[in-house]
Amino acid sequence: MADIISIRTGAEPAGRLLAGRLRLIAFAAIAAFMIAGPVAEQVFGVRTALLRSWTMFSAIGLGVIDASFEIRRPDGALVPLDRFEMLGAPRNGGLKWIQNRDGLASVIKRLCTAAGQGADIRVRARQGTRDGWQTIHSDAQNACAE
Repeated sequence: MADIISIRTGAEPAGRLLAGRLRLIAFAAIAAFMIAGPVAEQVFGVRTALLRSWTMFSAIGLGVIDASFEIRRPDGALVPLDRFEMLGAPRNGGLKWIQNRDGLASVIKRLCTAAGQGADIRVRARQGTRDGWQTIHSDAQNACAE
């Protein structure tokens, strides 16, 4: 029996080694470019057309209004007001999403009518914009008196 001994030096052809390094360099460059956009804006506050920031959602929720309501009890305390319960509306109906300022005004008017003459209802509302939440109604005054 004869033993076969392989004398392999481990050397790769020059072309294959160069191609592998070029692929690695290209991958690293693309990955760096993809990461640089969000990092530039979110960490350093830099906005450029060359490095685009990453936005998960760009239009969902724009214009939607987030509102909370409180009513003043006869003893003067403000307590949370459930608009669905006060108006006898289902929680999955039209009152679930207030889409715009006119919709908010309509809900406020309905709540004031349901609460009766002289009711003191306070409304805190904000609207989703591209720049973040914008306050559109503060609870500084009685919404039914407006």
